[in-house]
Amino acid sequence: MKVDIYSYTGKKVADKITVKDKVFKSDIRKDLTDRFAYIHLVNCRQGTAFAKDRAQVSGTGRKARKNSRLGLSRIGDKRSNIFTKGGVAHGPKGGIFSLKMPQKVRRMALYSSLSEKLSNKDILFIDKIVISDKTPRVKQALKILEKLNISDSKVLIVTDKKDEILKKSFSNIQNIKLLPSPFITSYDILNYRKILILKDSLDNIPGYKDV
Repeated sequence: MKVDIYSYTGKKVADKITVKDKVFKSDIRKDLTDRFAYIHLVNCRQGTAFAKDRAQVSGTGRKARKNSRLGLSRIGDKRSNIFTKGGVAHGPKGGIFSLKMPQKVRRMALYSSLSEKLSNKDILFIDKIVISDKTPRVKQALKILEKLNISDSKVLIVTDKKDEILKKSFSNIQNIKLLPSPFITSYDILNYRKILILKDSLDNIPGYKDV
């Protein structure tokens, strides 16, 4: 499949580029993208929530009152969960949250997300992005977004490698993220409104060369 390619000035380049149908024209699988998003969010949990139970809170172990001749319910010590400053019943105990997804299924979810974005015309293929003077320039980065008519959108820029100049130029702009193509996931694609893909980064998309 051939797609249009643009320069960073917003003008369409005369020559089109060919992208693989299995990546950008695959079946849209909502079930896989939803499953991946759930697994991603679960794995992002820190697992630091922790509440003490009655055995872990400080306090006396003496019985709060006797059982008989008061007409009241039987209770134990004041470390019980029914008292203020008592332990928490069935509270969180922390832990490591880790779910896995087979590599083949992860790639199917990624290709589904890319295909959905391309069908909605939310992907722009860019020849290259040039920041002059070889130093970070936020103003130049803003002008590039304006010329591409995406300055008001949440944008993911997919690069071919880690580029510190580009990263520092775009990092202070709200709702903009740079990510090398080997590390993109279905969650990243769906979490952003517009996707800019640099031409040189295509071959490094996970599994792109193998399909």
